Amino acid sequence: MINNKKSLIVFFVLLLFAVVFWWPTLMDGKTLVHGDSVIHGLPLFDFHVRFLHGGATPLWSDKVFGGHPLFAEGQGGFASPFNILLAWLLPPIVGSNIFHLLCMLIAGTGVFALCRLLGNSVWSAGFAALAVAFSALWIQEQQNLTISGTLAWAPWALCAMEAWLKRPTARQAVLLAVAATMMILAGYPQLVHATVLYMVLSLCTMPFSADGRTLWQVQRRQLIMTALIAGLLFLALSAVQLLPLLELASLSHRSGGVGIPFYFSPMSILRGLLYTRDQLAFAQDQVDQFPVVGSLLVCICASLFPVFRSSWRAKGHLIAVLILIQLGIGNASPLFRLLYDWHLVPGLHFFRTTQAYLEIAIIGIAVLAAGAIDGFSDSLRQAGSGWLRNKRMWICAVLFAAAWTFLVAISYVPMAPWQHFAIVAAALIACTVLAARDKSAHIPFLMFTLLALECMTLRLHVFHFGDVALLQRPATLQTLSQHYPVQDAKFLNGSIAVSYAMRNSKTDGLDTAMQTAFSSIPALSNLLWDIPSEDGALALPLRARTMLNPLFVDEMDGRNRTAPGQRAIDVLGIRFISADRQLTAPDLRVAVHDERLGTWIMENTAAQPLFQTFTRFRTVQSDEEALQMLATPRPTELIVEAIKGQPLPPISDTDNDPRAISFAILTRQPTFYAFDVDASRPGWLFLADANYPGWRATVDGRAVPVFSAQLLGKAVAIPVGKHKVELYFSSSTFRYGLLLSLLSLVIAVAVLLRPFLGRRGED
Repeated sequence: MINNKKSLIVFFVLLLFAVVFWWPTLMDGKTLVHGDSVIHGLPLFDFHVRFLHGGATPLWSDKVFGGHPLFAEGQGGFASPFNILLAWLLPPIVGSNIFHLLCMLIAGTGVFALCRLLGNSVWSAGFAALAVAFSALWIQEQQNLTISGTLAWAPWALCAMEAWLKRPTARQAVLLAVAATMMILAGYPQLVHATVLYMVLSLCTMPFSADGRTLWQVQRRQLIMTALIAGLLFLALSAVQLLPLLELASLSHRSGGVGIPFYFSPMSILRGLLYTRDQLAFAQDQVDQFPVVGSLLVCICASLFPVFRSSWRAKGHLIAVLILIQLGIGNASPLFRLLYDWHLVPGLHFFRTTQAYLEIAIIGIAVLAAGAIDGFSDSLRQAGSGWLRNKRMWICAVLFAAAWTFLVAISYVPMAPWQHFAIVAAALIACTVLAARDKSAHIPFLMFTLLALECMTLRLHVFHFGDVALLQRPATLQTLSQHYPVQDAKFLNGSIAVSYAMRNSKTDGLDTAMQTAFSSIPALSNLLWDIPSEDGALALPLRARTMLNPLFVDEMDGRNRTAPGQRAIDVLGIRFISADRQLTAPDLRVAVHDERLGTWIMENTAAQPLFQTFTRFRTVQSDEEALQMLATPRPTELIVEAIKGQPLPPISDTDNDPRAISFAILTRQPTFYAFDVDASRPGWLFLADANYPGWRATVDGRAVPVFSAQLLGKAVAIPVGKHKVELYFSSSTFRYGLLLSLLSLVIAVAVLLRPFLGRRGED
């Protein structure tokens, strides 16, 4: 009963802090406006809300990257029950802010449960919960819908693993699979990768511990069988997201791996571990600090962990933390370079950042700190007053203090908040007093209180929230809408204004910078107004889309040799280009110029329509060849990529005659198009929307192949005569994944309910 009351106090503090943190968004008409919130999270959440209330399907969107399987990315959490519930119940701006608040609470309670399973006291577990939920890096990631949503379930996955190790039953295996599945469905696979690595590494101490060896000897069969159940059920439950994701990844620019463009120096990580800036900064900062834990108190406590006796599981967390920190440092770590260069960690080469490993390591750091606090308290209580005469203990204390004095000295910067040092000093003095008065049992409560005080003073008001009015339709788009049908016109962003997202949330003039970026229709913001764009802010654009970036830049700057009408920006139907200056390339003219924000929107008068017809075409064998053709002066023709085993119409060298093929649009939807076509010559019907597995076509009800054309479009061969042509998207990977997930969900529910149904039958 006493522990229950203590637990309620911990939960109340977590709830209170989360509400205070998000209070401006709850009561003051404010919202997130920095980082990825406006150009990524809000548009995806808004799209999700509209989809659940009858809007366009996320399976294929014609509004992103010139056509993209938006669902397959997973970043919108379209298959996550948590995201679905909030998007169904709440309007977009409110829902996206509430989402982050709840993620804080879910994460904090998960860490609390994990520590309790490991045998920590309530107050130490509460200390760990605050240390994670209000760590500098986890707070920073609250500006990203996908990362914060995935992080929320990471502690629960680790908690489920500990519960499974204690009781390796089918039911615990199901709970482990469900927790891991929630991470996949939330949409950030690298965090799942980091969590699985953490789990595996934490088991490394099993052979070196008597308890671990005993567990393996006694329950080896159960561990193996239930681990297989958990792994297979995880894959099956998450199949609805995993299968489309794997399909997209194989066709994306990351299909052969990706480099790591970001570098964090060891000193940057050290400062991020120890200190919280009053403005949570990103990697490039005037004091070279990358946010990690942001607490000197937490790190000092965690460093005490090896001094005390602990279980093999707690030691496993220590090993996992040490290695994940090395992975998180990236190229600055010799261990990382060894693992990376020799491909010793499967999957590592498919991610372009390493901070996800630090984010999961923070959970372990908090777990170690909780274990050290309890170990310190128990050791003093057992020693009684004898600790004052223990020379060995005093020698260790002096060496420990000297080591930390050195670390603080080399990492100290004038901007390091004084509260860190005051709270550590208060902890040292108070612990000494409690130990001298034989009340060391109160040390965990003391540490929880001090960390709560640190969070209150340093990490509850670190975000600048902007007024909701900032999110209204930008003036540039309003002006364009008065003269053009913008819903039918593709946008391309050539402005660097979107880089405002790399500034920390309290940068002077952030609201104006956000408005400037917004006025250029950057990243995913076009989804808010249902207009198509050749851009996006997702992890897996198609390889063909990323290949076009240098060519787009050359064409916008007028450095290409291709005539207007045949440029990539023309054949792909890009009508408007945003820029930071007036572009002077041929056939570009000013459509809107906002002098206050310095935004230019250029109209491309040579842009071709979404639907085009061709009688002349050129066959290429690869994306690279298609790109080379697009950049080369040529007659008006369609560049078609051959499909192995699919015959092509006879090649015609005559001039292109688009009038030879007329068509009427019967139905136009993002995933379905129907046309009446009349062709006096054989040719092609081209749609300036990316091709992708799942796109199918029929001519008069007969299935015909869909060819990739103009690199980022699709085309159907049209024979002579009058025809009914249909183009539609039907993802087999989604259908099979959904079926597999639903079947496995039924199995999981049956396993979870079996004990209750069995008891009911006995009654």
